Amino acid sequence: MYVVTNTIRVPAAHASHVEAGFSGSAERMRQVPGCTGFLFLKEDSDTDPCVYTALTQWEDEAAFTTWLASDQFRQSHSGANDRASGGEVRRYTVIAASA
Repeated sequence: MYVVTNTIRVPAAHASHVEAGFSGSAERMRQVPGCTGFLFLKEDSDTDPCVYTALTQWEDEAAFTTWLASDQFRQSHSGANDRASGGEVRRYTVIAASA
């Protein structure tokens, strides 16, 4: 299993817009070959900017890499806007897990 996180920072004034934008991501990611899970997380704090992390689970690194090169990836990120900053992406190979 392979896991990728993307942490972004969003001014509190734009938080609801970003949350709405990600609300359909779980269903869209269900259609991506090799994607086995998706979470959109909001850090528990009252800071401004708000801190969010998108977490995706993949069958393997190859499935993630294939998605990165896909038209579906480009389309899903074409509406990216200037409301968020950061985009700190981290990639992990899963050593142990429980379901």
